[in-house]
Amino acid sequence: MFKVILIIVLVTLGLVACSDSTDSAAETNGASQSNIEDTSTAEQSDDDVEVSIPAASSGSMKNVGEMAEKRIQFTGVALPDGRALVMGGISEGASQGYSKAMSNTAEVFDPATGTWDFIAEPIKERKSLILIVLNDGRVIAAGGAGNQEFALDRAEIWNPETNAWSETTVMNFERVDVAGALLNDGRVLLSGGADNELRKHASAEIYDPSTDTWTEVASMTEKRILHTATLLNDGRVLVTGGGNPDGPFIKMAEVYDSENDTWSLAGEMSTGRSLHTATLLKDGRVLVIGGMGKRKTAEIWDPATEGWTSAGETELPRAKHQANLLPDGRVLVTGALGNKVETEIYDPESNTWTRGPDMSASRYHHVALTLSDGTVLITGGFGKKKSLALSEVYTP
Repeated sequence: MFKVILIIVLVTLGLVACSDSTDSAAETNGASQSNIEDTSTAEQSDDDVEVSIPAASSGSMKNVGEMAEKRIQFTGVALPDGRALVMGGISEGASQGYSKAMSNTAEVFDPATGTWDFIAEPIKERKSLILIVLNDGRVIAAGGAGNQEFALDRAEIWNPETNAWSETTVMNFERVDVAGALLNDGRVLLSGGADNELRKHASAEIYDPSTDTWTEVASMTEKRILHTATLLNDGRVLVTGGGNPDGPFIKMAEVYDSENDTWSLAGEMSTGRSLHTATLLKDGRVLVIGGMGKRKTAEIWDPATEGWTSAGETELPRAKHQANLLPDGRVLVTGALGNKVETEIYDPESNTWTRGPDMSASRYHHVALTLSDGTVLITGGFGKKKSLALSEVYTP
């Protein structure tokens, strides 16, 4: 009799367990079906480009040491030894807006300690300058605006081994809001900009560090300010956009061939752009993002076809932002006019945008640099009614 009762009890427990398992499976399947439906809805976007905002951010942000000076409209470069250099800008933007005090200082960030240190004082204070690392490790600072000059025709070079600045010969033109690129042969190309009379020009010139000479070269087909210049893998330079902050904005792009000293048209973008970004991707294409006029569109120029294709839209309008290539080939976008803390990441393989981690402070007119260890240093810029010294590091 006891054995019969025991068997009945075991059978009853087994049926209850099966019922619970079935209910649990049904709930799981229902949740999965709901997720699939949500994903399907999210994928319905223009140009077959997904703009998804996942629950978990990609990568992380961490605050590091602040710069010694608050800076906006300054420039920075990643150094070959893994550190970062920033220079110039407007040093102490007042809470009421922009101060007119140009910074005549430069400082270096060491990722090993997370701290900043001043280096030797530059010869000339300047904002909106070009800063480029030369092939021998020295850094050239060219053009920009000074305290008494709207546009400068002077350049200087910092030697990290001696921590000293030295002036170059005088440039051929005054240039502010100019674009520059390091050519494969070690020379430096500057294109466009405005002079002391606020006149935009299409001229270009090349600096040769081996002879300390500036040489005027062929002019662009368009007069440009606030444009971009991107060195391509084949040694040519792609120039995109330009125009006053309030327009009109230039749609036509062009390419400079330094071997033949010629410019050729590279097709029109889908829209005119100014204060946008252009980032060289690992496959040799160029990703162009945003610009003034609340631009959210992005597009890619392919040197193989010399044509433009859509790269979808960012979640937020982006201008006066930064876009940095990550080690895995994706692109991190930070900051924007209107004080945005949100970051976004573009994946060229899937042609998709996703949300990245928020910055600790909103900012624009800042500097973001991909360091040799693959992290991105984000520093300075204009925050909520004040300029910033705050720095943070993004880790993919």
